[in-house]
This record gives sequence, structure tokens and C-alpha cells, in this order.
Amino acid sequence: MNQRTPRRSLVAAAALSALACLHPARALAGDAEACFTASEEGQRLRDEGRLREARARFIACGGAACPDLVQSDCAGWLSDVTSRVPTLIVSAQDEQGHDVADVRLTIDGAPLAARLDGKAVEVDPGERVLRFERAGSAPVELRLVVREGEKLRRVSARLARSAAPGSGAATPGAGAIAPREDGAASSPASALFLPIALGGAAVAGGVAYAALGLSARTDAERLRTTCAPRCAEADVDAVRTKVLAANIAFGVGVAALGGAVATLLLRRPDAAAPPAAAVHGVLLPGGAAAALSGRF
Repeated sequence: MNQRTPRRSLVAAAALSALACLHPARALAGDAEACFTASEEGQRLRDEGRLREARARFIACGGAACPDLVQSDCAGWLSDVTSRVPTLIVSAQDEQGHDVADVRLTIDGAPLAARLDGKAVEVDPGERVLRFERAGSAPVELRLVVREGEKLRRVSARLARSAAPGSGAATPGAGAIAPREDGAASSPASALFLPIALGGAAVAGGVAYAALGLSARTDAERLRTTCAPRCAEADVDAVRTKVLAANIAFGVGVAALGGAVATLLLRRPDAAAPPAAAVHGVLLPGGAAAALSGRF
């Protein structure tokens, strides 16, 4: 009886030791499975362009509790994904162009920032819609394409006050006054297109006049020293054609320059229709004439 008692005690102790070793093994197996799952999900999310979610998975599978091989792979993927996550520096201004911080920002309908504090925010790449909301102002939406690896891209919007209820002065979408990524509201820059185009025409006319005039002068000197006064009629006509073309270019250039100056001086930014002008060239015997017509 006394001999069986020690044996039973030894068997019980061995069984307890086996159970104690079995529980850590099961725990380690569960941790390894979670590591492999996080690794697979991170790769899938990365390939779908959901880089921020993928980074969280790679952080999980790169922990010390995961197998060494999984840790190594996840650490490399984490470094790659982190470098590819785009960041934006978002700001907003009121109607006077002053920076405002009490702006709620959402991206694709999901909250991104409760206030604009000037710090960079991380977003996933792709086509995104940023919505700016501020008390007393009409909301503004900006649509932009965010690129992988794009860092510290500056995005801004101009917020306009919303009209008082029943005032009847507001128009639909008055808050979204042509917001632009650089933060400036829309301006009558399109009204400068005509003066710039006419200025370019004036420069082109001056260049053509100089080139044709120089070429005609060179040809005339050559004929004068080689065959005058019995030069071939075709050679003389070629010189005359260049002189005529030079005169036309000069006239068009002068008219275009005058049109550019006139549109700059007479344009009215508040007019309903932008000024329109046209340059007309007329061939005359031995030269050309140009005229400018417009509506201001």
C-alpha cells in the first residue's frame, strides 16, 4: 500500500507537467496563426490600394510574438507601404483669405479631421473627395487624384458664408465658389486670355517682320551686286514677295499689340460678357493694312 502511493504521485505529477506544457504550445500555435492571417490580409489590402489598413496588419505580423520568417517579411512590407502612403497638408480660408481652423474635414464621406491644425494627414491613393464644413459657411468639396508616395501635398479651399434663411440672395452651391487646390477662389483670369493671345500675335508679327525684312534685304543686295539692272524677273518678284510679307507681318503685329493694350485698359471684370476683339489684315498694292475691331 505504501509502495503504490509514491508511484501514483509520480504519475500525477507527470500528467500535470504535460498539461502545463500543452497550454503554452496551444497559445503559441494560436499566435502563429494570427501572424500568418495578418500577413495575408496586409498583402491583400496593399494590392487593393488600402495602404493605411495594410500597414496596421504588417505592424501586427511584425511583432516579437510572430515567427522569425513572418517578422522579417512583414518588416520589409511595412517599410515599403509606409513610404507609399500619401500625405496632405490641408488648409482653408474664409472670404477675406484668412486661415481658419474650425473646419471639419471628411474624405469620401468618412471623418478625416475635426479641426485643421496644419499637420499632415495620411490618405490612401486614388480619386478622393475632400469635404470642408464650417459653421456659418457653405460646405465645399474638392475632388483630387492622390498618387502613391506623394508627400506633403498642399490642398486648400475658400469658404464662403452661407446665406441667411429666406433671404433669397443665395444661389445653389454658392459655398463651392470654384475652389481650387492652391486655395485661391476663381478669378477673372480667363478675361486675360485675349490680351495674352494678342500680345503673342504681336510678338510673332514682329519676329516675322524682322526675319522677312532681313532676308529681303540680303537678296536685294545680292541682286544689286550680281545682275542689276538685268536681273531675272523671277528673282526680283521673290524679293518683292518677301517685302510684301514683311509689311503684312508688321501691320498685323502692330494691330495685335494695340488690341492687347486696348483690351487690358477697357476690360470690365464685372461685365456679363468679356470683351471681344478681332484683327483684320488687308492686302494693298505694295504693302498691307491691318484694322482692329472689338466690343468692350
